[in-house]
Amino acid sequence: MSIKSIKFHIESKDYFGTIATILSLVKQNINKKELEKTNINILKNLEKDLIFLQKEFQIVKKNKYE
Repeated sequence: MSIKSIKFHIESKDYFGTIATILSLVKQNINKKELEKTNINILKNLEKDLIFLQKEFQIVKKNKYE
C-alpha cells in the first residue's frame, strides 16, 4: 500500500481489518498452492507497511464510551 493509502485506512479506522483480509487471501492462496510470487510480494509490502506504522504511529485503546 502507498503511504497515502495506509493513512486513509488509519483515518477510516479499518487498517487492522484490511491487514486481516490481506492475510486471509494469502492464506487461501497458500492452501491452494497458487500465486507464490504474488504472495511473497504481498507479504513484503505488508512488512514495509507495518514497519512504517511502527515508526510513525502508536496503538491507543479505544474508550468504549466515546
